Amino acid sequence: MNIYNDTPETAPKTPSTITTNAANIRALRSSSNYQKARDQYRQRAKTHHNKDHTIGAHCWICNEPINYQLKHPHPRSWSLDHAIPIKDNPKLFLNTSNFRSAHLDCNEHRGTDAPRIELGEPSEIW
Repeated sequence: MNIYNDTPETAPKTPSTITTNAANIRALRSSSNYQKARDQYRQRAKTHHNKDHTIGAHCWICNEPINYQLKHPHPRSWSLDHAIPIKDNPKLFLNTSNFRSAHLDCNEHRGTDAPRIELGEPSEIW
């Protein structure tokens, strides 16, 4: 069962025209449509105003600030992550609502796994 699929069971499922093998994903990532969407998202993330009055979207995985001056392949440079991995739902490849800002090393470490949710310290020792 896919928890991200809110399509009623009675609705016909339309198969994606995007396949998820590594070669196809690499080709899609080098497409001009993807490059443009990624660059536009990065620019918005870079100028995002945070609750703590800092500028620049934080890494959605570790919640630490991202230094937007660092260039790829620096491990702490900005990278585009997909909240719902492409292998799970290829239709969301260019959907900007599925885009997230992440450090390159956080993104690579996560891979296609669900992000680890830090709940913080417990309020009481049980």
